[in-house]
Amino acid sequence: MNTVIAVAVLLIGGSMASAAQAAPSAETAKRCMHYSYLLYPYKRPGSVRGSGERGAYFRDCMARDGNVPEPAVAKP
Repeated sequence: MNTVIAVAVLLIGGSMASAAQAAPSAETAKRCMHYSYLLYPYKRPGSVRGSGERGAYFRDCMARDGNVPEPAVAKP
């Protein structure tokens, strides 16, 4: 009986550890934020209407763990 409990605890603990390792790092977040501002530069609030493209790009980059190509130039 104790063996079954020990195995269950190890399985639960192992699955929790792998979930913590899957989270993106702070470096990934910095890189994704930098790339998103390169592609979609900052505009003064009120000067133009925001489209949400920067946020969508950032979320996509984070979902890919930062594995996106480095942007070459800003969009016009």
